[in-house]
Amino acid sequence: MKNISLSVIIGLLFSAIGTASLFLTRDPLMAAIWLSFGNGLILSNLRFNKPDAVGNMVASPIPKIRFYVGIALVVMAVVLLGVQVYMDMQQA
Repeated sequence: MKNISLSVIIGLLFSAIGTASLFLTRDPLMAAIWLSFGNGLILSNLRFNKPDAVGNMVASPIPKIRFYVGIALVVMAVVLLGVQVYMDMQQA
């Protein structure tokens, strides 16, 4: 539990909200926004432990590609949110 930061917990919460909203409201765009933001937070901030040469457990660094994919998911969530706002304005 030491490796799970506040942003990872928020990411898990947003992913759970996205999954629940997909099943309850059947609105795939809103679920994609929640899931994209939550998974982006999880990918860009989750750290794993691995043993070092002595045998002590140390937090390994986040790989660059995983960090970039996480940031891309957060950016995609913002873009999808803009699409959702645009579509809501067109309906009104």
